[in-house]
Formats: sequence, structure tokens, C-alpha cells
Amino acid sequence: MHNPGLAILCLILITLQPSCIWKLWTNDTPLEERIYDVYGTIESISNDELIIQSSKNQQQTFQMGPSSVRGGDFKAGAYVHVYYKQKEAIKEVTMVVEKIG
Repeated sequence: MHNPGLAILCLILITLQPSCIWKLWTNDTPLEERIYDVYGTIESISNDELIIQSSKNQQQTFQMGPSSVRGGDFKAGAYVHVYYKQKEAIKEVTMVVEKIG
């Protein structure tokens, strides 16, 4: 009871498997499209700029753009989670939300 369809399916899966596994170790997303994140305490926030003190005691400045999502009306002192894209020397906020808990 040999099933040729099953044999072909197994052959295809074995052939494709290494390429699927290889993609797990390669990061082919361009740097300008990658999303990074950091936690920190807001020092100042405006429509144009966000400055936080990171958990590693480093001050970081981000540019707020028209597409930046601000997940609340928080002020200086709020502990936030910042998602951003690195565009050359500029860190552009994609979303900033208050970290709760």
C-alpha cells in the first residue's frame, strides 16, 4: 500500500524545511522598518518631541510625527513603553503607551 501522493508531499516538506528554519535565524527586515522598544519615565512630551529617562538611567529623545500614536494624556513622570523606528540618527515614535503594573 504505497501512496505516491504522500511520498511527494513528504519530499516537498523535507525540501522546504531547511529554508523555513533558515528564516528563523535571518532578519531580512530593513533597519528603517524595524520596530524597537524601550521603557522609561517621561521627562517631557509635546506634539513634536518625547524625552524619557530610560530604565538604564539614560536620557533618550524621540521625534513625535503625524503618525505617532499617543495612547493617553500622560504627563511628565509617567512610566511609559515607547515603540519607535530608527531613521538614520532620528528615533521616530510609532506608539507610546503608559506602562501599568
